[in-house]
Amino acid sequence: MKLEAVIFDYDGTLVLLNIDFEAMRREVERRLLVHGVELDKLKGLYILEMINQGAALISWMDPSAGTSFYQEAHELVREHEIRAAEEGDMIPGTMDTLKRLKEQGFKVGIITRNCKAAVEIVFPHIEQYCDVFIPRDDVKQVKPHPDHLAEVLGKLAVEKPSNCLMVGDHILDIKAGKRMEMKTAGVLTGKTTRHQFEEAEADLIFEDATKILNHISYD
Repeated sequence: MKLEAVIFDYDGTLVLLNIDFEAMRREVERRLLVHGVELDKLKGLYILEMINQGAALISWMDPSAGTSFYQEAHELVREHEIRAAEEGDMIPGTMDTLKRLKEQGFKVGIITRNCKAAVEIVFPHIEQYCDVFIPRDDVKQVKPHPDHLAEVLGKLAVEKPSNCLMVGDHILDIKAGKRMEMKTAGVLTGKTTRHQFEEAEADLIFEDATKILNHISYD
């Protein structure tokens, strides 16, 4: 596969995934219930999107309460991310893979729904290993919303998204890449199975991100 740029997810793709998302969700849901929000109205949403929609519902009745909930919920999420990062570690070989991709002429981007502070605990020099790094803090809408990937592609000065590969450990990474008409690759270092990636029609599936070097070449 000939490519111009490779965009990586972070948690579960470059670093070991150890955030307790279920505990995080339960805590956010408890706060929503305190504000009288019916959880059925938020069914199926990812946590960050659930916070956004929940804040909007609360604000409809009480704008100040909506703002308070939004801030408290995001601080809760940030605390979970920081705790996980303090016990986190890089997936072996990923730093060398990023370095080799840049040496071979690929444009390299990293995007994440995680906060920048948590990322830098595990990967303090992340911006030395990529051309563009865009954490949650730097965008209004995170992936799978197309704005997140559009931002990184714009900063990489990519003209054809079809010449780029989105690499991630979650189905939402595949969905995000396909929305931008990018090629996509799933890695099995998270919780998504090969079969699930096949159902999502990922173009490539790797055991881990280091295997990418065996399957792509610079366009």
